[in-house]
Amino acid sequence: MLKVDAFQKILVAVDDSKISNKAFQYACLLARNTKMPLQIVHVVEEFGNVGYSISKELQMIGKEILQKYEARAKSLGLKSVKTIPARGNPNEEILKIADRENVDTIIVGSRGRYSSKDILLGSTSYKLVHYSKCTVIIVK
Repeated sequence: MLKVDAFQKILVAVDDSKISNKAFQYACLLARNTKMPLQIVHVVEEFGNVGYSISKELQMIGKEILQKYEARAKSLGLKSVKTIPARGNPNEEILKIADRENVDTIIVGSRGRYSSKDILLGSTSYKLVHYSKCTVIIVK
């Protein structure tokens, strides 16, 4: 039987999509009910050689997304909330952050903002399930 107290840190990945919002709500509920710290990550995906101004704009949008989710988490009564901005390949960055932060539970949406609705899992959630060293919860 799985004990909830086995979980110590939750990392939720957000991209401001509808499914990402559901994953965030689930993560907040779990964190609040178990009094676990919540870490929120947003990865700005880099597509080849985008210009400097576009890259800076994407980073600014990512920062605003994290601020919005942090405020929402605190309004839901969470005491320990940390935001982590990242750049690069989403699945690689999420895995690196989970290892670095000693996370034991990753929560993500089943598909990201730009995934096709015809597939069951997006590439990021699929890779997290297969390569993560910790528990991965996928929210649909």
